[in-house]
Amino acid sequence: MKRKEWIIIGVLVLLGAAALLVQKLRPKGSGYVVAIQHRNQIVKEFDPMVDAVYQIDGDVGGLEVEVKDGKWHVINEQCPNHVCAQMGWMGIEDTLLPITCIPNNIVIFLEEGNR
Repeated sequence: MKRKEWIIIGVLVLLGAAALLVQKLRPKGSGYVVAIQHRNQIVKEFDPMVDAVYQIDGDVGGLEVEVKDGKWHVINEQCPNHVCAQMGWMGIEDTLLPITCIPNNIVIFLEEGNR
């Protein structure tokens, strides 16, 4: 190999090591928050990396959002069609489609946060 190739390889190895070090030193939060919106107003935000169950009141009843191992889903919803519970578990990698409970007028979505 030529000297320039060795320098490029060395720089890439150093950049990779630096990226791993920064990742290890970063706080344990995900950098995201999950927002629960009822009637165009955010009523709850939570860290998806903290396991918990959150109760939200909606238009026709309520629902609970269970958070576990960086994923969340709807449980115990009080609405006629139960579509929001059928959407299953969502995670940080599932950002395209929010969980929506139309009868309760509730939307659960991921956003970048400063936690």
